[in-house]
Amino acid sequence: MRVILILLGVIGGLFLLWWTWPATVDPAYWDEPEAPALTGVLEPRGQLADAEMISHPLLHTSEDVAIGVDGSVFSGQHDGSIIRLFRVGDAWTAETVAQVTDGRSVLGLQWDAQGRLIAAAIDGIYAVEVVTGDVTLLSTGATEHPLAFADDLDIGPDGTIYFSEASYRWGAGEGAPQYAYDMAENRPYGLLYALDPATGEMEVLADGLYFANGIAMSTDNRAVYVLETYRYRLSRYWLEGPQAGEFEIVADNLPGIPDGLLGDGEGRLYIAMDTQRVPIMRFLHRNPFWTRMITKLPEWVWLRAGPTKAFILVMDEDGNYLNSYHDPDSRFGLLANVVPDGEGNIWLGSLTQPVIGRYELPED
Repeated sequence: MRVILILLGVIGGLFLLWWTWPATVDPAYWDEPEAPALTGVLEPRGQLADAEMISHPLLHTSEDVAIGVDGSVFSGQHDGSIIRLFRVGDAWTAETVAQVTDGRSVLGLQWDAQGRLIAAAIDGIYAVEVVTGDVTLLSTGATEHPLAFADDLDIGPDGTIYFSEASYRWGAGEGAPQYAYDMAENRPYGLLYALDPATGEMEVLADGLYFANGIAMSTDNRAVYVLETYRYRLSRYWLEGPQAGEFEIVADNLPGIPDGLLGDGEGRLYIAMDTQRVPIMRFLHRNPFWTRMITKLPEWVWLRAGPTKAFILVMDEDGNYLNSYHDPDSRFGLLANVVPDGEGNIWLGSLTQPVIGRYELPED
């Protein structure tokens, strides 16, 4: 009996220490809905098992990819570099074309009308001349919240750069997985920006977003779409027309955890889902007390969500599901982005694996 009392006292003391230990996050409550069933066009059929896998020692991750006019593939790296992959015979080789930042991740890429590769790095927006390697800083965000987690981008026909700031509170610094703390805290620290590259002037189009992530222009360029990763939704900001200046939800309660986004110019939007919805995230969002307690533990303890089940979701621009392409064996880890090339392929970027994928779309 005495041993049991001592044991209970030790357990109680440890719980008291755990309870009183300062918390890293201040979670908010959200009654996260159940994920929709993966049926119909959402049914996992494992199509991405047929995707070509491209790897090279210079390729560590592929948060975003951009396809050059010659068919070469560019990818930003977590060390701040941009690499170019190209075929030599039947094999892929690679070279570093630019060092954009000093060790801060390059997360978003898009070509501008001048043939420059515009890069969203964690701390700013840059223009890169891929032939010479010259890098020009366009903006670090001279706003109320200097850029700390610039994420994805797309470019309008007038050259305006639309980009997301995932979380000004949890900037993507070194060390701790800041994106996970943003998810756990469950507060709206994301923004949608418009940047004039000629003047460096920035405008906040929408704030109060939950981890603002993928960005894509509409086919008619009258709106810009943005994904909110930790609200599982797609929204759009109207640039022109009777709804100009309005921000509206297009698709809510998406079936996966959305990351990257791009349109094909023909009315289809391609969304890279890091993975299917994760039950532990629903528990955390619905239980702020336990979220506060759990996030006091080492990250390797509470960031165990099981094997990834990534997929691509295809939607029309009004939020209707058209198709999906699933990774059956986690070869791509957390899928970060998807880029249609206009030639019948989609190119896949990974947040966690040193690969780039190419998948030939089936004919309609």
